[in-house]
Amino acid sequence: MTDIARLAASIDDFPTIEETDAMLDELRRLPRDEKMCSLIDDLLECRSLLLATG
Repeated sequence: MTDIARLAASIDDFPTIEETDAMLDELRRLPRDEKMCSLIDDLLECRSLLLATG
């Protein structure tokens, strides 16, 4: 989880699609629980919004 924490900490404002994808890749390697699934859902929503506005 250290890699995902470093990625999140390095983001100044809103993440780019590439940063969001990198976070999703890291999260997919971790065990799934309700909190993890919720975080993945939030990142996917953020990614969709980035694509819609980009």
